[in-house]
Amino acid sequence: MAHALHITNGDGALHLLGKAGILGTRLAWRDALNDGPVPFGFSLEKTSETRAHYLASRGYGSPIKLIHDFERRDAQLRRAAEFEEVVLWFEHDLYDQLQLLQVLTSVEELNLEPGRVATIQSDEYLASMTVDEILPLFPKRRTATAAIFKSARRNWERFTSPSPNDLYAGAGEDAIGLPFLRAALQRLCEEYPSTRDGLSRSQRQALLAVTQGAAREDELFTRTQAREEASFLGSRAFGVMLDELRAKEGALIEGEEDGLFLTALGRRVLAGDADWLDEHRIDRWVGGVHLVPQNLTRWDEDATRFA
Repeated sequence: MAHALHITNGDGALHLLGKAGILGTRLAWRDALNDGPVPFGFSLEKTSETRAHYLASRGYGSPIKLIHDFERRDAQLRRAAEFEEVVLWFEHDLYDQLQLLQVLTSVEELNLEPGRVATIQSDEYLASMTVDEILPLFPKRRTATAAIFKSARRNWERFTSPSPNDLYAGAGEDAIGLPFLRAALQRLCEEYPSTRDGLSRSQRQALLAVTQGAAREDELFTRTQAREEASFLGSRAFGVMLDELRAKEGALIEGEEDGLFLTALGRRVLAGDADWLDEHRIDRWVGGVHLVPQNLTRWDEDATRFA
């Protein structure tokens, strides 16, 4: 058997594992599952196909390349039995925690012997660490027990459920062996449109960043992430979100790249005097929930529950 299969969130962490001399095959789990459809009951491969088509529609790449990348990734995971150990390196933020649920759920289906899978969950961003900081994490890895696999599957099903009430249930309880999941799912609930203005928390933070003064897109991104307890949004996803906020239908921002400012509607929405969804037709997925006008759930920030 090969020594170990290391699965982590992206290329930055992958590079650092190699730089640290941690032996084994390394696999990046590149997918922002917080954005776009992740339907209930789909296999890993069917989910990847759905994700590839969605990401292509949002401008993240060609469908053929995205499908090929997912197929190669999934095939590598399906060969996990060829390795002595599978080590999952993930962080505390929403992006990573959803990936960890998907990986644990997929690995569980392989029926590996007990003790073959371990997790490393960090409250620091792996790609930002030095070699001296990441090396001590490896001997502290924890075996993924049957209880952890069960907990991951239950919460993956909640995330992919077509009912937001299931997500809310996950956000309201601690998950065995997944110490950062509860906060991550709570943050995901805030990505539903607000009862106050129709904006998700990420969208509102983007508007607030614009009000701080003219800046390039990368500076606006930095401003928005400074408002997060655990930042998870990628810069490309932020750019796609800005494009939606300045779309013709109910535009909230306008201007050139280095001089964006709020429209009159944007000022009213941010002040809570207008509802964006009165002017903008929502068509967005959060996990297994498809948010459209005829199937619209909102997040009540004051009551911290769905309305």
